[in-house]
Amino acid sequence: MSIKRNDLAGKFIVIEGIDGSGLSTQASRVSEILNGMGHQTYKTKEPSDGPVGGLLRLALTHRIDISPGTFALLFAADRLDHLENEIIPKLSSGINVISDRYCFSNFAYQGTDIDTQWLVEINSHCMIPDITIFLDVDPTVCKRRIEPRMREEYFEKLPRLRMIRESFLKVIRLFNEEQGANIAIVNGNNPIEDVTHDILEKVLKLF
Repeated sequence: MSIKRNDLAGKFIVIEGIDGSGLSTQASRVSEILNGMGHQTYKTKEPSDGPVGGLLRLALTHRIDISPGTFALLFAADRLDHLENEIIPKLSSGINVISDRYCFSNFAYQGTDIDTQWLVEINSHCMIPDITIFLDVDPTVCKRRIEPRMREEYFEKLPRLRMIRESFLKVIRLFNEEQGANIAIVNGNNPIEDVTHDILEKVLKLF
């Protein structure tokens, strides 16, 4: 099942990667630079700050226990709420949106346990971003970045991070080849400034 494309006034930009790959840092940097260039841009994230997003954060930090299928359904529900109440209104008014994670995280993370086609089906009301940037970072580097946190999250064990990276690469090939999803891979092992430059080089082609 295909996912619809963004036909709204604003550009929809997504930054993806495994935990610890620097998504929040790069989303903030790119958003700030685009705003400075006159491209009005709004930064957001998933899980969202909505009610379902709050429930997901409880599950991710092991404060409630849910099954992989329930995880997938909650992520899809949070995404639909996020789109309808935050992303689409911004895009419709001509504001660009950068999201730290989106449906491709759902496909890659839950896709290690669940059939990808079902994940695509439950996300069928989403839209494909104008561009998705996948920050490809060595899982051992990501694990080292994560370690100072007080609580290890659900997907942050090293073998799991390696598995999720491979899952991401499969998802990228699938969506680029079958749906022309415009997912670009950026080497996230480079210095922060270089990674930002590489992302902007791809994103600015939208404008």
